[in-house]
Amino acid sequence: MAFRESFVTNNLSLNDIVQHFAPGWFASVMGTAVIAVAIFVFRLFVPFAAIAQGVLLAFAVVLFAVLIIPWVLRWIHHPDSARRDLNNPVSAAFFPTMPISLLVIGIALEKTAPAFLPEATLWAILQTLWVFGSAGILVFALVLITIFIEKPEVKWESSTLGWLIPPVSALLIPVLGLSLAGHYVGTTWGTVTLFGSLLFLGAGTVLFILILAMVFNRYIFYPQPPVHLAPTLWVGLAPTSILAITALRLVKPLKAALGFSIQTEETLNVLMQVGSVALWGFALFWLALAVTLTLRTHRRMPLPFALSWWAFVFPMGAFTVSTGVIYQTFPLDFFLWIGLTGLAALLILWLITVVRTLQGAFKGTIFLPHASPASVQTEATQPGH
Repeated sequence: MAFRESFVTNNLSLNDIVQHFAPGWFASVMGTAVIAVAIFVFRLFVPFAAIAQGVLLAFAVVLFAVLIIPWVLRWIHHPDSARRDLNNPVSAAFFPTMPISLLVIGIALEKTAPAFLPEATLWAILQTLWVFGSAGILVFALVLITIFIEKPEVKWESSTLGWLIPPVSALLIPVLGLSLAGHYVGTTWGTVTLFGSLLFLGAGTVLFILILAMVFNRYIFYPQPPVHLAPTLWVGLAPTSILAITALRLVKPLKAALGFSIQTEETLNVLMQVGSVALWGFALFWLALAVTLTLRTHRRMPLPFALSWWAFVFPMGAFTVSTGVIYQTFPLDFFLWIGLTGLAALLILWLITVVRTLQGAFKGTIFLPHASPASVQTEATQPGH
């Protein structure tokens, strides 16, 4: 039975909204929750940091609860539409944003646990978020890669740096997983989270290298993607920012689980600290490149607002968090000022994107699919793509 039309926005029924609900909507949850983490790492320099963290985390949780409803209803009432997006080389990469948002909420919750939440309950919630987030990421990674391999032809025009979202999703698993491994050290669950995190770390790293090389080749030798997809260029900030964070957090749970000597721990710490700065350096370079290319694109043609603007927010958040974590290891003014500048830019980007998203939702324009660009593909792409 067709889904009943009971809500109208700008002549769009609820059924229309559900049918065209873009998988990229969950990037808004990621972008909101990561700010809570960014504020946490710079909490000594941010007024009312704890209050801001709590408000942002609560907003992210409510946002997820609201968005999951049309996301699920679409699979129930419009499965053909959902599968069409899943088979679309542009929109498919955004499906992992749903399970990613579970992990980012978990990371933010670990840093912003409400005072009334018992510790046992907190870690049980984090455990649940990690399991469901990791399972969703694994499922979507396998489905997407299988679909792309079996497709008779994937045109070069369809590739964007949005394709880095699946590797980013795998790389986020260790960020929460290592915390769980440290908390549950010596138990079966601690071993599962530690080695599960290492497995996803390997998968995400190799996929990041392969996909970045492939898509970077496309950006060099072919015209850039349509202007509404320009923000996806910023996704390149996220992988090495996340790897820099993981490098600094990896040694402690490994020592607790494997029990290697103090000398080995000290050697690994030095290697990981040097490696984290090197990885962060690539993210800093990519930020400069993304800003330059975005401004050049905007001069040629003003960037139209689309859900893809959320691609500005989470990657910038990941970069800001990694800068703060490195500053805690190397307390140099260089890292502090870049981090605080990044945090300010992150908040501005988030506020602009939130306001524009709410305006688009009120008018109904954000729920309309884009006209299919002939130079990109034959299928329609949605505003969140």
